[in-house]
Amino acid sequence: MDTFYINFLYFFIYSVLGWIVETLYCRSKDGKWTNRGFLFGPYCPIYGFGALIVIYSLGFFISSPIQVFILAMIATAILEYLTSFILEKIFNAKWWDYSNMKFNINGRICLLNTLEFGILSLIIIYGIHPLISTFILRLPQELIQLISTSLLIIISIDTCSTVISLLNLKEKLSILYDLAEKLKKQNHLQYKLSDFYLYKELSEFRKNLITKRNIQIERILDAFPNFEFKEFKKQLNEFKLDLHKFKEELNKQKKSKKIKKLKEKN
Repeated sequence: MDTFYINFLYFFIYSVLGWIVETLYCRSKDGKWTNRGFLFGPYCPIYGFGALIVIYSLGFFISSPIQVFILAMIATAILEYLTSFILEKIFNAKWWDYSNMKFNINGRICLLNTLEFGILSLIIIYGIHPLISTFILRLPQELIQLISTSLLIIISIDTCSTVISLLNLKEKLSILYDLAEKLKKQNHLQYKLSDFYLYKELSEFRKNLITKRNIQIERILDAFPNFEFKEFKKQLNEFKLDLHKFKEELNKQKKSKKIKKLKEKN
């Protein structure tokens, strides 16, 4: 049986389980449901990769849970650090920041998360994986290939869509930055007609950026509250503030419509 398809199924299953754990954890901490993860679908690839690394690299130490726990902490910490570093280099953006947590390294990893990943690794190796592997290895090879191929296509489309949305947002923030810089360079001591048009263009662009909503971008900003483009911190913060105000206004309108309908019924 082709090990690629089997391993991809493992990867997907643990990505989904990781998404569930992450979502429940954030729900208990923040008091609201958030679609966690880099991608739109209900999966966090970093958990899938982490599970595969732990399963295949620590199999030799399975007789010693303490060794598995320590080595799993090291392996998952390295993975999280590298993931943060690579994403930052690709998008020139910071995705998460543990700077306010004790015993963190450059805000990319922290001791608390590392301990939690160590515990999760023990649960996977000694509890979950034996059950999952037994179930999957009993499936027909053709079915495994079909499921894995279908899931690979879905995740690939999701990844492309997410990257395109992020690059589009970055491009629009760049335009906002350029317009703001042009306004700064104008001589504001004396009124100029060009100032008026630049300010109008800037205002209309900001308004369009909010009203033409991108669900993917809004989800990412909810999932990663500390997300920021290094080049356009101010513009992104303004965008977040505008988006928050826009959502509040929409909620007010919805509430007023409901009240109006109830009054009309009565």
